[in-house]
Amino acid sequence: MVKLGIDRHDVLSSLFAGKRLGLITGSSGMSSDHRYTIDVLKESFDLRALFGPEHGVRGVLGPGETVESKVDTLSGLPVYSLFGSGTRCPDKEILDTLDIVVFDLQDVGSRYFTYASSLFCLMQGCAEAGKKVVVLDRPNPLGGDLLEGNTHDEKLLSFIGLTKTPIRHGLTIGELGLYYNGEYGLGCDYTVVPLDGWKRSTYFDETGLPFIKASPNLPTFDSVVLYNGTCLFSGTNVSEGRGTTSPFSVVGAPYINPITLSAEANRLGLPGVSFSPTMFMPNFSKYPGQSLSGVQIHVEKPHEVRPVELGVRLFCLIRDNYEEFAPLAAGQNGIYHVDRLSGSDELRTGKSADDILENWDRQAKAFRPIHDKYLLY
Repeated sequence: MVKLGIDRHDVLSSLFAGKRLGLITGSSGMSSDHRYTIDVLKESFDLRALFGPEHGVRGVLGPGETVESKVDTLSGLPVYSLFGSGTRCPDKEILDTLDIVVFDLQDVGSRYFTYASSLFCLMQGCAEAGKKVVVLDRPNPLGGDLLEGNTHDEKLLSFIGLTKTPIRHGLTIGELGLYYNGEYGLGCDYTVVPLDGWKRSTYFDETGLPFIKASPNLPTFDSVVLYNGTCLFSGTNVSEGRGTTSPFSVVGAPYINPITLSAEANRLGLPGVSFSPTMFMPNFSKYPGQSLSGVQIHVEKPHEVRPVELGVRLFCLIRDNYEEFAPLAAGQNGIYHVDRLSGSDELRTGKSADDILENWDRQAKAFRPIHDKYLLY
């Protein structure tokens, strides 16, 4: 069984004894014996403050919902928002009351996932305030060997992709912090409490650890496996399954023929998955209360799935066969959400799946030497 950073009590004692701690965490911040990281640290150390990333310190808020600064009712500790209007870094006044800020969140191996961006901003703020950051490492649920996707157009960087990493970056959250410090010169006093027993070839379902959802719309291991691909539909008028019991495992819209799309998707011969026709009705997000038709994606061999390729090929299949398909409207700055998410305008502007994947694979390969500089395992 893999031992998490939060489970390594001997290391924690040497780092945290006599220190004033803050903690950024969420619902995934839990020890392998099912105790919240908040409770573990509060019981043994001087934990004084909590910081709320997207979804909040208890992980109950929806995507994009504002996290409010308030008192956490379970622990009695103050919560300071890191996901409010323009709020991403802790205030220096709060940091001045602490010695160390601890980070314990389960990443999902994706550039889109905002927990990675929260770590980047935390490291920036703590570097400026002269405070230490300690990451309690957790496994990359997709292993750490494979890289997929482009490395982001500089003009499209945002909180759903602050750095030029591939979409599937192949790093643990602790390794990501090392990469940020090394490649972006943050100058943060940074320490990782490493995993014990994790190998780069290990997927989450092989760790022996209980699966705890990293966010409300990633409730299963299958949804995490597919997320790097089907999340690309977030910037379109196709539902990626948010608001259903199968987010990121179903894709559909009112105008799609599910039988035709399922047959065409299976003909792609994508590794590790199969497709079946489905109908579903989201409770929120796109098309709430409407009947949608599309495909359910069945993960048969997680190690074989190439989610970015799956997402690009399914995206182009729907884009090229349904005239009703459209990107969501551009924002006030003229940037389309799908471009910001994918780090490129290639999906939106009609480039073929083969051409997109050839270009993105080239960028992922170019990132490999950088990736390899920061490996802990």
